[in-house]
Amino acid sequence: MRNRVKILLIVIFSTLLLEAQPTEKEIATIINLAGKQRMLTQKMSKEALLVAKGIDREKNQEELKKSISLFDTTLYALLDGNRSLNLPKTDDKSIRGHIQKVDKLWITFKPFVDKIAQGHYNRTSLKAIEMGNMPLLSTMNSVVKMYEQKYSSNLKQNGATTINLAGKERMLSQKMTKELLLISHHLESHSYINSLKKGGTFFKDTLVELMQDKEAMSNPDTAKELKEITKLWKKYQQDIANTELSKEGIRVFNKKEKIFIKNMTSKLILVATKIDKKRYQNELKKSSKEFDDILNGLINGDSKLGLIKTKNKSIQNELSTIAKYWSKYKKIIDTIDISNKGLEKAMKLNLIILKSMDKVVKLYELNS
Repeated sequence: MRNRVKILLIVIFSTLLLEAQPTEKEIATIINLAGKQRMLTQKMSKEALLVAKGIDREKNQEELKKSISLFDTTLYALLDGNRSLNLPKTDDKSIRGHIQKVDKLWITFKPFVDKIAQGHYNRTSLKAIEMGNMPLLSTMNSVVKMYEQKYSSNLKQNGATTINLAGKERMLSQKMTKELLLISHHLESHSYINSLKKGGTFFKDTLVELMQDKEAMSNPDTAKELKEITKLWKKYQQDIANTELSKEGIRVFNKKEKIFIKNMTSKLILVATKIDKKRYQNELKKSSKEFDDILNGLINGDSKLGLIKTKNKSIQNELSTIAKYWSKYKKIIDTIDISNKGLEKAMKLNLIILKSMDKVVKLYELNS
């Protein structure tokens, strides 16, 4: 009798485990929607920057509200499941842990995009979005990769990898436009601005950090500017050492110090902002190359990326359409055209590519 009960319990437990496994359709949806979350981190940032720049302000505020709502809903649906989205609950402890990391970042990031969506924006909100969007993207990307690895054997013809990379194209289309907007906004360098406000040895600390930046120092103009600022710093130290400790001596020094600090701070911020701008330009080039490589892989196949050329005519036709619009969009990205005309054209093209790429991901999802 006991043996029969044990066998019955084992059968019930095994059945429950099998039932807990998502279907192929659900797996494809999980990877698609988790990948879409990556795209939304960049789309929200792009829309916030557009609102702040005054480009189709009302329209982009409404789009931003939709993006925030969709990200929020999908995030908790990945954790707890959502029937309307066809998402089962995630039981994998490691994946759940990473989604919870995304949640923590999202809790910090959301208030700033919410403010801009409501029309209340300032430099502080923009700086918070500039600093917060990439950690959010990176952590969400880790989640997608974990899903891909977990379910890679469940879908035919490298389906998990294909849906992931096709979904990544959606994200890159938004990321590139966001980077164009960041360059056009001329935001002060977030890497150094806080240390410049702290006082004390901030000049020395910031100078040392900048001069240890190999990429920055490889630019002759930047290296020259930093050396000139170093001379100013040394002169400031000499003035401190030679200041008379009388009331008049300290009064004269305080007056000189205010002028010095103003000049020093503006010069440091200018250099640091140039360095950041260069980084955005380099990041833009990387994004462009990655989009290009994945698109070519989806069209022709690419063994290194794990992509197999599709025989589905609907997917082929949609990819051809994307390639046509990408050739126009790529010119704006490669030349870093941040003129009003260039940005306007980029806005239109990036949305066309996003919509077409979304169709491709859904077709791959159905095909898998």
